[in-house]
Amino acid sequence: MEQFTVLPRSLVVPDALKFRFVTILWLLVLAAAIPAQYAWAQQTPDFTQADAMLSFLRSCAAQKASTAELDRLIDLPGTTLVVAQQNISRRVTTDQYRAVLQAACAGQIASVKPAEPGTRAEKGVEGLTQDIAPSLLWGRKNLPLLESRLKELRRNRSIADALPLARKNLPRQIPLEAKFYVVMGGRAGAAAIENQLYFDVLSSSWRASLEKSPPTSPAEVVEFFAHEAHHLGYGQILDAKRRSLRLTPAENQAWNFLTAILMEGSATFLINGHEKMADVEKMPEFPAYLAKVPQLLPAMQGILQRALAGPMSDEASDQASSAFLGMGYHATGAELLNVIHEKRGLEGVMEVMADPRQLLTAYNACGSPSDFRFDLQLANRIAGLGKLQKR
Repeated sequence: MEQFTVLPRSLVVPDALKFRFVTILWLLVLAAAIPAQYAWAQQTPDFTQADAMLSFLRSCAAQKASTAELDRLIDLPGTTLVVAQQNISRRVTTDQYRAVLQAACAGQIASVKPAEPGTRAEKGVEGLTQDIAPSLLWGRKNLPLLESRLKELRRNRSIADALPLARKNLPRQIPLEAKFYVVMGGRAGAAAIENQLYFDVLSSSWRASLEKSPPTSPAEVVEFFAHEAHHLGYGQILDAKRRSLRLTPAENQAWNFLTAILMEGSATFLINGHEKMADVEKMPEFPAYLAKVPQLLPAMQGILQRALAGPMSDEASDQASSAFLGMGYHATGAELLNVIHEKRGLEGVMEVMADPRQLLTAYNACGSPSDFRFDLQLANRIAGLGKLQKR
């Protein structure tokens, strides 16, 4: 027999009241959905530059590209970000980048001269001709793949999870707001320029093809954006810590290099690596850079020692740190934090992130007997940055 319950007469709901109840219930359901929809709307990436680059490459392949099409591409905010990223540690001009695009459109690698004397400008040319130009030539031949990747990214609503993931991996809570871009034609797979974050479909797809690895998954795209958002939040924390110290010019140079190691290393180890070096090793290009860490650690020590004895000139600093370009900062920082994590867990990593001056002493204390050890005097000197001046 079917079982049911009969309401007492006093509890029978009039039709008008039922309508109001159902209406209110639907309003509550919609109100609960608004924050998620609003978050997605706020963090929907801007695809304008990626679409323009795809159109340009398609025109190039058909030998129909126009100067006007190239001009429009160059003037887009996404292209400005791509050039700005290269100028973080290199020196590249918009004219140089334009020349690379023009040559690639014709199926060639441009002959580019350094924009100025110095290591940064030389590294800029290296990035343009060895990374960007080959990726553009590859892109001309793989237009359907790039088009499918863009369609996949447009469906990826989980990108809104990037900011919460970044906040989760910071030593303290910090407000984060960012505008997301999807671009093509840069040197880095992803980057943060102030509060603007981008993911480069072309660069990541090209590098995956070189490694013969699968294309970046939707979850990995979220982690790319979270990695860069982490920089925004952690940068604020580091700036606040820096303001609490009184650093000499020499100490400030050491601080900048030290925090660059921690900035990239923490985002790589915590977000992309999920606190596991085994996962870091699976990332494209990382095995080669991790193999260099035994040489990069002594190089790191040498840079810090020279900075504290100086400071070094800008050119000397650029030359000394050039070995860390690419993924050198990421791999070195990830390995240092991994050693600390193995002994002190996530709490120990966060303590070092909150006060980067403790990195060398914490690593020395946590490492195994066979690990590289930083010079004790240097480690103590770094731990005391900003404390030796009269206040």
